[in-house]
Amino acid sequence: MTVPLLAISILLPGFMLGGQQAKPNPGDAPRTGKLAAPVVLPLAGGLMIRYLQQIGGRVAMWKLDSFSAHATIGMDGGDNSGELDMAFGKPDRISIKLDLGSLGSSVVGSDGQIAWEITTNDDQEEIEIIDRKDAQRRRRELNWFELAIRLNENARIFRTIAPAEFEGHPCWEIQKVTRSGKEDRIFLDRENYLLRGIRMIEQGPQGDYEITLAFRDWKPVEQLKLFHEVVISQSGLAMTIAFDRISLDTVPPKTFEPPETVKVLLADEAVDATDNEQEDQSDSQ
Repeated sequence: MTVPLLAISILLPGFMLGGQQAKPNPGDAPRTGKLAAPVVLPLAGGLMIRYLQQIGGRVAMWKLDSFSAHATIGMDGGDNSGELDMAFGKPDRISIKLDLGSLGSSVVGSDGQIAWEITTNDDQEEIEIIDRKDAQRRRRELNWFELAIRLNENARIFRTIAPAEFEGHPCWEIQKVTRSGKEDRIFLDRENYLLRGIRMIEQGPQGDYEITLAFRDWKPVEQLKLFHEVVISQSGLAMTIAFDRISLDTVPPKTFEPPETVKVLLADEAVDATDNEQEDQSDSQ
């Protein structure tokens, strides 16, 4: 996807009473000469269990056959705005429509068998048949709800490292290091265990840079509890994605059907493939 949003969005056993302990800092000792009691850190795995329980449970999330949402997108201090429509269905059905007005639009879709992308910039439309794995990657990049329940996925290290604050909320800070060496910091609320934020270290042509995702406005959606606002910050810029509709109702199958322009492209490719096959057979005779 070539629209600017992806540059920023890439810009995502029980609770132990006696878990890891932080090393005491001698500078924090009281003047009486006695050392302050060490902070007892709960295990990150236990925090994840409590967090998932708060939002309805991992099983409830994965049992969803369909999911759809609509959001408005705004940039702090700028005039640019946009809309995001997304829908997902089992198995592997995707519809992501991103419209950033004068900056262009993009549609990524899959009916579970084929996947496509339609990009529009300056009134020029480009249509491409893409690999289904690529479509799944695009889904993960823009589906922050999926990111929020896969916090410990692919983790080589997943541990609570300190009490911290995130946007004024007292949190537990969790260090996650993936098997590939990428590091994130996850902030779970110490009072209600909801996800408050993720800080990611990404690699770019100019070196490493930090992206912060803030998850706000948690509200019930049927049997689940979901955030309704995501703020993505990078280098002093902030993008707000505000969800005004989140639905767990069944998404109509036609939502995932390829549009006519994609069907025409598929038909043309099929004709080309047949012609090439006939030419190969003629050459071999």
